[in-house]
Amino acid sequence: MKNKAFAVLTVFLLVTAAGAQTEEEAVQPQDSLQVTEEETVPSSENPGGESEEGTADSPVMDEEEVQVPGQPGAVVTAFFEALRTGDGYMVSQLISEEGLESIDIMLNILKQNLDDDPEAVMSRLTGAGYTATADEVEDWSPMEYLTSTVELPVMKARYSIYRMEIGEYTVNGDRISVPLTFITSSGVELPFQAELVKVRDDWRISTFMGLSSFP
Repeated sequence: MKNKAFAVLTVFLLVTAAGAQTEEEAVQPQDSLQVTEEETVPSSENPGGESEEGTADSPVMDEEEVQVPGQPGAVVTAFFEALRTGDGYMVSQLISEEGLESIDIMLNILKQNLDDDPEAVMSRLTGAGYTATADEVEDWSPMEYLTSTVELPVMKARYSIYRMEIGEYTVNGDRISVPLTFITSSGVELPFQAELVKVRDDWRISTFMGLSSFP
């Protein structure tokens, strides 16, 4: 009888121990919790958790996102600032087809001179800061000639000595003259009339100081 009771007690203890071990394993999810936490922590390569399409340190920008003004005062202001900083893209957006026609006249003269005396012309262009070869100059469009010129350090220096004031003007039809005054740091004033033409709903530059005199 004692042997039977001892056997029953032994079986009970074994079952209890097995159940306790099962419960201990069931309430030990620490490893899975650590994995979950590690998966939600931003990696060191992307510490802020931002998408790779753009962060505060490296915003995704392209030229299409640049806002181009359309009203006369804003147009001449942006055009002048683009000339001062060598922003060829903004200049290309604000110049009118009519403005490019005068650039084309200068370009044709340049190409003719290049054919007549390529060595002298290329020496002059190189001295002014142009990096194009003679063949590239021959293939220039008026817009390429304009933007290549605007980006020259000598052109930026030409405009950087001035600040610009806009006088009163009246919008009348599809053409407008905007009175400008360019003022040096010493107070010397240089008046000029900028000509603008309306292209669809926006105003664009037709003539502006310095656009008829390239290096």
